[in-house]
Amino acid sequence: MNQMLIVMMTLSVISSAAIAEDFPPLQRVPVLEEAIPATNPAIKMVRGARIRFVPRQTTGLHRHPISVAGVVTAGSFIFKREGEAEKIIKTGDSFFEPAGVTTERFDNASGTEPAEIVAFYLTDSKDRALIEMLGTK
Repeated sequence: MNQMLIVMMTLSVISSAAIAEDFPPLQRVPVLEEAIPATNPAIKMVRGARIRFVPRQTTGLHRHPISVAGVVTAGSFIFKREGEAEKIIKTGDSFFEPAGVTTERFDNASGTEPAEIVAFYLTDSKDRALIEMLGTK
């Protein structure tokens, strides 16, 4: 019985070493680095949400009382923060909406396909509003 256990452990170690050789070493590739604005409340909690958009769905003019960071998990979006150029963000791209800054567009760029983001809200409380809709501009 002990010999069988030793053989199994040896094979496991050999198998793990062979698998490790097939993959490159772990790499960290920066995807987002943004300063948290002074208008953001003290961060005591992170709230996350998966948000799905139907084709052509727009978010509307809005701002957040807290900063929001996230990633596009499906599709692509037209993204425009106040004072910045409009850009397309695609699956795998990150985004940041600083507290107090107006977001002019965060719209599904496709007229035929759904799109999705995962957003993380940097907040001080589960009771704080996550978004303030501003109407049209």
